[in-house]
Amino acid sequence: MKGPGLLIVLLVVLGGVSGLGFTLGLGNAAILAALTALFCLIAAVGGPLWADLRLLAWFAPGLILAVGVPRLLGEVSRWAAIGLLVVIVVVAGLLPVLGSRFVTVGLGLGMASLFGYGFQLTGTASAGQILGAPALAVGVILLLRVAMGAKDPAKPTREALADALAAGTSETQERAARLWLADRPRRWTGKVLGGMFRYRAATGLLEIRRKRLDSREIGDILDAAKEEAVRLADAVRPPKAPEAIEPVRREEPGALPGDTARVVTALWDSLESIRTAASERDESRVDVPKGLRKELRRIELSGAFSWQSPQFRHALRCGLGVALALVVASFRPGDPLTVSFLLGTFAIMQPEWHDSLSKAWQRIGGSLGGAVVLALVLWLLPQGFLLPIGLVALLGGFSVMRTRPTIFNGCMVLMSVGMNATTKHLDPRYVLVEYLLLMVLAGAIALLFGFAAIPGVPKPGPVERFESAVGATRALLGSVGRKLRGEDVDPRTLGREFRAAAVAHHGLLAAEPGTQEPAPGQRDALEKTAEALRGLSVTTSSLLLRPGPAGTADAVEEAARALGTEDAAEIPVPPDADEEHRLVLDMIAADVVAVGEAAQTLKGV
Repeated sequence: MKGPGLLIVLLVVLGGVSGLGFTLGLGNAAILAALTALFCLIAAVGGPLWADLRLLAWFAPGLILAVGVPRLLGEVSRWAAIGLLVVIVVVAGLLPVLGSRFVTVGLGLGMASLFGYGFQLTGTASAGQILGAPALAVGVILLLRVAMGAKDPAKPTREALADALAAGTSETQERAARLWLADRPRRWTGKVLGGMFRYRAATGLLEIRRKRLDSREIGDILDAAKEEAVRLADAVRPPKAPEAIEPVRREEPGALPGDTARVVTALWDSLESIRTAASERDESRVDVPKGLRKELRRIELSGAFSWQSPQFRHALRCGLGVALALVVASFRPGDPLTVSFLLGTFAIMQPEWHDSLSKAWQRIGGSLGGAVVLALVLWLLPQGFLLPIGLVALLGGFSVMRTRPTIFNGCMVLMSVGMNATTKHLDPRYVLVEYLLLMVLAGAIALLFGFAAIPGVPKPGPVERFESAVGATRALLGSVGRKLRGEDVDPRTLGREFRAAAVAHHGLLAAEPGTQEPAPGQRDALEKTAEALRGLSVTTSSLLLRPGPAGTADAVEEAARALGTEDAAEIPVPPDADEEHRLVLDMIAADVVAVGEAAQTLKGV
């Protein structure tokens, strides 16, 4: 959702929620409801309709309590309220371990709780109004999300599949697989997903052989296949099957060494299977192994609550930084800029300290730019224009919050200073200077905890983190293979290996301050590896939930052997495997190839 469409949604949310709030008797808390709805909107959109509604089912009660309870508790004990807010922020900092979809969920939860605590009402409000404000915000966003997705609830899933097919990156493929599983899985989209993973595995193997053989013919085949993949992606996007999809235009190879010709045939067959699925559109449901979604969450969380998990250490740093900011804010009760200070501190702190530095620059640099614009406004226009300009800046800022964060931060200066100076009858120049000083202080607090290295925690470089994560996953795959073969594998051993693999996966991207910074290209390779290894943990877990034919154990053990090597082997698919097991093994093959490509990048730098 971009451009005018997003602006319309923001206007509907702000105007609709505030209007309903006043009508329902929320009084001054109606503004709190309207602005809380914006934070809820951040978390409510990002996946297919049914998946987002399931997420809102548990997120909504948590948001209501996170916005209302700390504020009410603060009237009894300020320190108890600060302690509760720190716990909420730590939980928000841990949510991203559940996947990229939960990055915005954690952001929305953390920002909404701090906003609800620090927002200054123009008058008094009862406990019912304080709790009713976020409840109304959640209710409106729920109805809005249904209205936005009712016409085509599966559109995000198809878009993700098409993007993954056209782009061919591990990140887009992992997102497509997650959305497909989170949605109501259909057979035709499952076949597209399986064909996409077979296509990804075949192109990865051919790319490796092209480099070794310096073969121009293999390169031409890969280019032709990419063109066909882009064409088929356009056939997957629409809600209805196109009237006619041309068969895949194959470019047959000449004399190629070894079994390369067979891999080329598998490449074209995978694209043809996608064309067939997109044409037939079998809408029947896929029999996803019972409990797989729950198992996916368990695996992702298993390594989060550990001192060895970088995400856990980041969440603690984030909680400590926000705690210090809350203590500083407690010495200035009633300050209308408290919200901006708290949100600035929270937003700057990131799992990777290089990203924290970038966020600090975006916040402070954007604030300075906004201050220049505001100074011109004060010089050229009467003070009465500050409030409408602030409202316009609020809408414009939220519409570019993710794409142009520096501009967003500049818009927040106009909004915060303009609205507070007008409604509180303050000198806008004084408010502007105070705002800039608070943003500098927020950056200092965030970077203090973002750069703080924890004593006794190892600081391995990119290659060492890669080898550790691959080794942990290889050990896990080996145990799963033995279990599928019927050997006696202690469940506690499997549990420890799942946990160790999850911790190692978290450590790939969230490096400890003071570690060697990745060279150009290594960061992308680490991200690709993290997505692929997480996918391997999930797919092997599904095999334990629903064991397949006897040859499945051979496929898993071959994946364990080839994982992380430059000789990415083909993963055998048993001839008697059903569609669901073929999909799982196709995903394993694609992930093994992705890790092999990343190994070449990391070790070649």
